[in-house]
Amino acid sequence: MEETESIVNCNRAISVNPYNVLEYKKRGTLNADIEKYNEAIEDYTKAIEIYPRDATCFFNRGTVRINLGDIEGAKDDFKIATILNLSV
Repeated sequence: MEETESIVNCNRAISVNPYNVLEYKKRGTLNADIEKYNEAIEDYTKAIEIYPRDATCFFNRGTVRINLGDIEGAKDDFKIATILNLSV
């Protein structure tokens, strides 16, 4: 599938600031929406590397993992997301 204009804009923002967690999250969601699941996982994983306390990234990555059939990976991500949400 083709990159959307929104993904291109995220790419630009990330090239300016490669530590922009919000742009990785946004691009991950956009990639998931067009069924680029591996790219979405890479984006959420990068966001987690930058800011590992973001429960939303773990939850979203878990959702994408379900789409790829990685049930165990999804369970792990959902567990971490739950723990992070409880510690807020």
